[in-house]
Amino acid sequence: MSATPAATPSTALARPADLRTNEDIDRLRVVLLRLTRRIRTRAIGSITPSQMAVLGTVIRHGRLTVGQIAEIEHVKPPSVSKIVGALEQIGYVERSVDPDDRRSTPLTATVAGLAYADEARAAGRTWLAEQLDELDVVDVGALERALPALERLLGHTS
Repeated sequence: MSATPAATPSTALARPADLRTNEDIDRLRVVLLRLTRRIRTRAIGSITPSQMAVLGTVIRHGRLTVGQIAEIEHVKPPSVSKIVGALEQIGYVERSVDPDDRRSTPLTATVAGLAYADEARAAGRTWLAEQLDELDVVDVGALERALPALERLLGHTS
């Protein structure tokens, strides 16, 4: 019985053969983008993906200024101001005055904004669950096993 050769650092760190080419990386990129778009289009209402992203950021982080949102979303403050204005107009976020800095007007999600986000997530989750039901158990298992790696990828984005 011969011993199995130990993995060397170069083989242990090599990328899987199926994701080495630019073509395969592009396929993965396109699939992820299209899945995200399809999940978003199943959401209720008519807010834009940018508005949903800002609303989600405000919900996740709590009281934020336009500048803080811009930093988190990697967008210029004037763009965030426009998005926030639209969200304010439909009643999904509201401004308040910071008692420590009266020039600062942090934003918070309203009850209507929280309810919309919950309904949008539920609609997207329902659509995705229906799509997963169409796959066989092997494909669903492969997606479940890929989740930790995809989450790590997301954590490495800046």
